[in-house]
Amino acid sequence: MLNPLEIKKQEFGRAMRGYDTAEVRNFLETVADEFEKTVEKARLQTTEIQSLKSELAAYKRIDQNMKEALVNAQETLRGAREGSKREADLLIKEAKLEADKIITAAQEKGKDIRRDMEMLAERRNSFIRKLKSLLRSELELIQLLEDEDLAADAESNAKKP
Repeated sequence: MLNPLEIKKQEFGRAMRGYDTAEVRNFLETVADEFEKTVEKARLQTTEIQSLKSELAAYKRIDQNMKEALVNAQETLRGAREGSKREADLLIKEAKLEADKIITAAQEKGKDIRRDMEMLAERRNSFIRKLKSLLRSELELIQLLEDEDLAADAESNAKKP
């Protein structure tokens, strides 16, 4: 590929009735300058294209990372939901077990209270029977004493003329 310096240094052979040398030289200078500008422009565009390609690659990496992060976030969310559901199920099972324990304890306490009430009722009935028996004995004793008093009064009245 030609470069601007080669265009500027290009020499042509001389011929009679040829082109005006100064005019050809000026044209070659103009062509070389334009060619140099075009080459510089192409170099800048190549650099810009490389820069844009690098940026595009970076954006593609960012896009890929974001997609991966989104997938990871979705998996994490799914895992968190499953973990929360398992934890909720476990809490429910624990609560049911605790409720069963409380119910069983309350039933046992109820049975104990019923037994205590039955025992107290039996003791009360026994006390009433004993008290009735004691009262009957005391009434019989009072009756005997009254009968003795009556007999003694009758004897004493019989001894009185």
